[in-house]
Amino acid sequence: MNSLEFYIKKISCSTGENIDLSQIPMMMRRKLSPVGKIALSTILQCYDGEDVKLVYASRYGELERVVKLIKQEHEENEISPAGFSFSVHNSTIGLFSLLNNLHCSYNSVAAGEESFSAGLLDAVMNREKTLFCYAESVDRFESISMLIDTQGDGEHVRIVPNSDNLPPAGFSEFVKGGRYICPLYIMERVND
Repeated sequence: MNSLEFYIKKISCSTGENIDLSQIPMMMRRKLSPVGKIALSTILQCYDGEDVKLVYASRYGELERVVKLIKQEHEENEISPAGFSFSVHNSTIGLFSLLNNLHCSYNSVAAGEESFSAGLLDAVMNREKTLFCYAESVDRFESISMLIDTQGDGEHVRIVPNSDNLPPAGFSEFVKGGRYICPLYIMERVND
């Protein structure tokens, strides 16, 4: 990888405040976990109504639900089918695609500590309009969603290899105007 360039058309970040789920039917809203709610709130703020590819990344996904199912199986020797259906890693992005009647492909990425960087790279490598969401569900609830494309207007961004092994700088540094640095690459703004 020499470099990849793309445009951030819309971006939304949340740590749990001001979550707007009014576009989701009440019965569906009630079934969402805290990480599902925060992820869908940022996805909905970035979605422009067009058919797009989808990439969802999360280090632990629906861990809270999985732990609950394990306890239920251990204590009651059975598992709730309804609980199981929302416990899979891609349930949030799957629900979003169902609610919006999207028939496009989507990926769900879990790459440990590098889930955000791996998911974003997967989204950028689509080389077409993609809605990317990263959601964290352990120790804190946060979500970052971006509508990205390889052409057009928006914030022009470049990804280059981290060949100098620079120390990590979180996405919050990028949002503040700095660079996002992970072991694999550096993401920085392009001054046009």
